[in-house]
Order: sequence, then structure tokens, then C-alpha cells
Amino acid sequence: MSDVPFPVLVAAVFLFGTLAILHVFMRQQEAQRKLPERDQYLATHGLDSVLCAHCRSIDTREFGLSDSGDDRRIVACSQCDKLLFRYTRAAPASL
Repeated sequence: MSDVPFPVLVAAVFLFGTLAILHVFMRQQEAQRKLPERDQYLATHGLDSVLCAHCRSIDTREFGLSDSGDDRRIVACSQCDKLLFRYTRAAPASL
């Protein structure tokens, strides 16, 4: 058996597990930030309307970059779950 005390071993596993999860999350968020803008995506793939360039589905879903209320939106395909493009939602008109 090891000479390392059990609580130290548990703390080390917890620390490295947390760092691994954080690393995966940061890579995913960086990939979302590097997505092309909507107009650039449409021009690159020669599309007239929004559809997935991978599976040709018109079903998309969108979510905020940081949270659900964020104006910076990410659009992904609902069928194949590929990230498509990003855009900034227009601010609501003030009265």
C-alpha cells in the first residue's frame, strides 16, 4: 500500500478532477468564442438561410455565451449538435 495518507490522496484526486473539468469547460467556451459571425457563416457555406452545413437540418437551438440572458448568442444544430455560428442579439428598443 502507499505511504500517502488517505485524506491527502482524496484531496489530490478531487483537485485534479476539478482542474480537468475546468479545463474542458474553458476549451468549450473558447471554441464558442471562435465561431464565425452569422453573415460570415452563411457566406462561407453559400447559404441563403440558416441551416446546418453538416447535416442540412433547419432545426437550430440557441443559447447565451455566458448565461441564458447573454446578448451574445451561439446557434447550434438540434439534429447533429454541431456549433454553427454566433451573433449579438439586438438591444430592445427603449420607450
